[in-house]
Parts: sequence; structure tokens; C-alpha cells
Amino acid sequence: MLIPKLANLRRRLNLSKFFQMRLNGWIIRFLPFWLSRLYLILLGRLYYVFNRKEKRLIERTIEFVLRKKLSAKELRRVKRQTFHGIFDHYHEKLYLAYTPFPGLRKFFAKKMRFAGEAALQEALAAGKGAILATGHFGAVEFLPAALAFSGYKVAIICRFQTSRLRDTLVARAREVDLKVIDAEKGNCLLAALKALKEGRIIITEADEFDEWKAKDEHRLSFLGATLEYDRALDILRKRSGSPVVSALVSRQGRGYTLHLQTVADAAPSSQRIGEKCMEILEEMCWTYPMQWYQWKKFGKMISPQVEEALAQAHVVPVPAGLPYQYAY
Repeated sequence: MLIPKLANLRRRLNLSKFFQMRLNGWIIRFLPFWLSRLYLILLGRLYYVFNRKEKRLIERTIEFVLRKKLSAKELRRVKRQTFHGIFDHYHEKLYLAYTPFPGLRKFFAKKMRFAGEAALQEALAAGKGAILATGHFGAVEFLPAALAFSGYKVAIICRFQTSRLRDTLVARAREVDLKVIDAEKGNCLLAALKALKEGRIIITEADEFDEWKAKDEHRLSFLGATLEYDRALDILRKRSGSPVVSALVSRQGRGYTLHLQTVADAAPSSQRIGEKCMEILEEMCWTYPMQWYQWKKFGKMISPQVEEALAQAHVVPVPAGLPYQYAY
């Protein structure tokens, strides 16, 4: 009976829930940044010891995208650093939630720099708020706090894995006038439009693949794969009339850079906003592939293309029965 129970527990305990165990929040709160990061890296490696198929899916997707651009040695390095980037993402999420607030302010003041902030200020000057399109890239968890600590009025749509993390982050958000929209409660589009009318910045992730629903016949090219196109950003832009700015936070040594770039101003336009945002994200992924942590969902979505390409390249096929489910 014990073995089936352990197997069921492993299926339910995805990487996000594994990192968000209560003990880890306590460790993040009291350990120095570098030491708590090292702890989560070791914990993450342990997770993938017991979830090898999931690890292999990520590795195969990276191979599909970068096999023609990198040598075998460089590809191994990118794979290794990509997993460290995944662990960094969850470390940053927990650090944001559990580090004492005064220390968090000092951390952002010291570590975060803005590049292209004029693009955001110009967008807000139109008086219709601003749509910030980001992605599962770099230190994206730090994006709302970086803006809020700099005096911007922000709203963000979130989906939480644990109620404890939700309650902690919502309480912290109130201290800096950051509005949290729970994706599991109410109509997210109406809530986003309301936030924009209030002059807020609404943050949305352009590469949330399993939430893509507003599709049409247009096809999108991204990282060597062909994807169905989701019009969610275009719909939000059309309904609100708000300018759109791309916002991606890269890790730079021991610090972070928030890259801001205008995608669309307040004037009406027939341009496909979502496609332009994905192009900017793609450029960053080519430059810093190890900082994108959406490889698993991406691999699930494009698995037929991956298998066909790697089969033609005489690469050993992926084992059957890959566990594709994923949740934050």
C-alpha cells in the first residue's frame, strides 16, 4: 500500500507545490539570500531525481530549439543553467513572499535597475493606464514589486498554488497599493479593464500557453515552432484603448534589469499586439535561453513538431507516458 501512496503523492506534488512547502517559507525568511538560493537549488535537483520524465521533456524541448545553434558542450551548459533558472524563479517567488518587508525594500533599491523607463512613463501619460506584457522569463516575480516600490500603481492577475502563499502576497500587496486579481475568482477581463480605468498598470503574461483560448486562423512563429495565435492581448488593448509596453526582467550577475519597450501607443492600430510581444520575448529567449522557464509547457504544446524534427535528426525518441500536467 505504501508504494502506490507515494506514487500518488509524487503525481500531486508538482515543482511549485514542492517548493512552497511550509518549511521552505521559514527557511527563506531567516537565511541569507545566497544560502536560501543554494538550498532551493539542492531541493530542486532532488525533485528531478524523482521526476526524470519531466526533466527529460524540458531537455528535449531545449534540444529542439537550440540544436542547430549550439555545440553539444554549449547545449549541455544551457540545459544545466536552465534548471538553475527554474529554481531561481521559485526562490524569487518565496523571497518576495517571506522576506521581512524592510529588507525587501532595501533589496530592490540596491539590486533592480530600469532600462527604457521613459516608454512606461510615456504610456501612462495618455491617461488610460498601461498594459504591461511580460513572460515566464527571468525574475518576473519581482516585476510587480519593482514597479510598486518605485511608486507606480500596479494590478496583476495571479493564480496561486497554495492559499498560504496567496494570503501572504495579498497582504503584502496592500502595503504598496498593488492590486491582486485572483484568476480563480470573477471575470479577469472586467477586473483588468476596471484597473486600467483607474490609471493602473495591468501586468499580463503573453506566454501563458495553457490559457490561450481566444484563437483565430492566424499562426505565430516562436522559437522555431508554429503556434496557434491567441488574441487575448489584442482584445484587452481594443476594449481599453490603453498603450501596451513589453516588460521583461533579466538576471544580470547579482542584480536585475527591467527592460521596458513600447509595443503600441494609445492610437488605434490594426497591428497584432500579441504577436509583437511574443517577438520581443523570443529575442530575449534567444539571448538568454536559460532564463525562460516555460520550456515544459512549450514542449507539451509543440510535442508533435519536436518529435518529428528530432526523429529526422536521428535523436533517440522521448519515452512514452510523459507527464505533461503543470500548475503554478
